[in-house]
Amino acid sequence: MKRTNSILGLIAALSFVAAFPGSARAGEAPTAIGPDVTVIYISTTTSKFGPVGDVYAYSIGTTSCNVGGAEVAWCDSPGGCNGVLEFNDHPVIAQNLYRLKDDRFEQIGMSWLKHGFVSTNSFDTNCRDASNNTCQVPPFLGNQLGMGCTDTYSSSLNAGGGSTCAGGVNCRLGPRSEVNAVSGEYPMPYANEPHPQSIDQRIQVVDADIDPALNAGALYWAEGQYVTADDAVAERGLNNASYRAATFDASRNLIMSGASSSTVREKSAVYAWRVADAAVEIKNVDLPSAPVERFEVGRRVTSVDVDTWHHEYVIRNMNSDRSARAFSINFPDGTSLTNVGFKDIEHHSGEPYATTDWTSAVDIPTATISWSTETFVTNPNANALRWATMFNFWFDADQPSGAAPHTITFFKPGSPASVTFVIDLFSDGFESGGTTRWSETVF
Repeated sequence: MKRTNSILGLIAALSFVAAFPGSARAGEAPTAIGPDVTVIYISTTTSKFGPVGDVYAYSIGTTSCNVGGAEVAWCDSPGGCNGVLEFNDHPVIAQNLYRLKDDRFEQIGMSWLKHGFVSTNSFDTNCRDASNNTCQVPPFLGNQLGMGCTDTYSSSLNAGGGSTCAGGVNCRLGPRSEVNAVSGEYPMPYANEPHPQSIDQRIQVVDADIDPALNAGALYWAEGQYVTADDAVAERGLNNASYRAATFDASRNLIMSGASSSTVREKSAVYAWRVADAAVEIKNVDLPSAPVERFEVGRRVTSVDVDTWHHEYVIRNMNSDRSARAFSINFPDGTSLTNVGFKDIEHHSGEPYATTDWTSAVDIPTATISWSTETFVTNPNANALRWATMFNFWFDADQPSGAAPHTITFFKPGSPASVTFVIDLFSDGFESGGTTRWSETVF
């Protein structure tokens, strides 16, 4: 189903400016215009499934909060809602797990998507700041999330329980592959893929990544990210992910740390790496598009000895539908580049995407190190870096990367074909500053 202009008309009719004095969240301006769904809490209670072979699966609970100046659509009826909203005018919820071990920050698990249904429009004092501390019941009641209102899905609901596929048969969760995260577009009913195993479509994690006996000193985080169309077209889609620290016990139970209020709001879990390690640099790399498509790049450079530096990189695709198919760094000529590595997070449970690792290469004459997968033309289902996923890249060099040019090449055709950027010194303690320049170069 292709969404009409109903959402745009609804935003125009209902939106107003809601000013939030004080510090803004997630680097956004303190004034929210239009719908703005965020994750206020990741719940304490979790759900565990399996194991099947050496794989466990999990789900986490999430509480959303509309910090914006208009209602967020929450319709899951095949016939639409209130004569204005359509069947696919509701959020989808992605869940992820991350681990920091031996200075490497990795995504170790990912779920399919929970489709939202029936907002409870509850009040929580922490949803917005004190000057806007109200939940305004929306005109369409449970078919919208009102301004300043919250809605909670338990871990069992985010595992696929409840009415998550109206109009479908025995649905559990929907595939990520059907969702354009930058626009919030997806078909309804979504594909009802077979899910015979208890671990199917949930956050799948290999036992070796969570066994406490094999992961002494490792740190873990859970992350929830919402995507919905009216939030996206209002250009409020970059603050929709939040994270919370977690641990695993000997029985492989996922245990959330602290209270629900310890959830770090409106930042992806990449920022947990920076919090845990002050040597980490983070830079947002944005496409010049409307709405903005964002990649989050993290880097840690460690001096191994007097003439060797170890480089750890992560790239997380926040919401880009164009995705990424290559990453490269151009060092000064003569740089020695060795010990090259790559790790991805693999889609599962019937998602159509390939799982082949990216190929690495070192061009000695230009001292350029690169990683890449197939082009979109060659294979539309290649192992591209897609939204709400993160890949790792590492290597050793006989000098630090410093302000070397870095390039992300996009997977889906369009303009620009790539973006080249540098990572400079920190400007705010979380994001690095620096310049970004656009390039049409295709590797």
